[in-house]
Amino acid sequence: MLTQIRRRVRWFWLGCFGFGALGVAPGLMSATRYDPEDLINVSYIHAAVLGTGTYSLRGRRVTMLKLPFAWNERPVSDGSPGRRWLAPTVLGYDDLSGVDSDFIEALLPNRLVTLSVMPGVEFTYPINDHWYLKPFAEIGGGRDFNQEETFFLTQLGVRNLFPFRFGDNWQLRLGGALRWAGEYQLHSDDTNAFGIIDLGVDVRRNLPWDLFEQRLNAGIYYIYQRYLPEWRAGDADDWQNRALNVHEFGVSLGVPEVRKVLGINVKRVRVGYKQGGNLRGWTFGTEFPF
Repeated sequence: MLTQIRRRVRWFWLGCFGFGALGVAPGLMSATRYDPEDLINVSYIHAAVLGTGTYSLRGRRVTMLKLPFAWNERPVSDGSPGRRWLAPTVLGYDDLSGVDSDFIEALLPNRLVTLSVMPGVEFTYPINDHWYLKPFAEIGGGRDFNQEETFFLTQLGVRNLFPFRFGDNWQLRLGGALRWAGEYQLHSDDTNAFGIIDLGVDVRRNLPWDLFEQRLNAGIYYIYQRYLPEWRAGDADDWQNRALNVHEFGVSLGVPEVRKVLGINVKRVRVGYKQGGNLRGWTFGTEFPF
């Protein structure tokens, strides 16, 4: 009986990750082909910071897959800072029928619109046992195959993580971050920039089952995001023209040590729902994002 429970939990874990990693696949949602005239002055940096999910934005359906590729060059040890190299890759899904390119259609999924990569680095400074300071910077770019637009993206900021343990079974994590994100579109010469304040709380409890020979734990979390358009540095007319509060509620499953799944280091999967202003939708991710 216990073996069957473990097997089911293992498949649930892999299923959750696969569902998020494979894209909330394009077939799960009804895509709309947009008129190119209706797509001018769009913003691409939001796709880079929102994360994997299927979102409704001003009545439009957008599906994004964010692959959090990273390499831990130097873990935190004995009070020494850690260093992690980042290469988050974001795929945006929609109708590719307007792209006249057999090569692109053969190489990429037939509903892919945007592809972007933002290489960067993150440092982790252990202030004490309950406070980790994480400054980071990313810079990269991408391509919109529907509008034939090339864009450059950047994001920098600092994250704070405050982990606590209560007994053998309970964990509490508090998070806070201050980020600045911006973009430049080469063809249209549009620019856009904004700030983000992130606050989060994550509560976890150990479960009486093992997964990958590790104790499985479950959690619930809440993340608040405050977008600050007064930090903007351009005139792109996108959905972020005013201050926007975004709330995310979700659940997660995890294990204490990292496992490699589909080439990505994972020790947690989470599913949440985001809502705020013109934005709402389901989101998928890995670790508590602080």
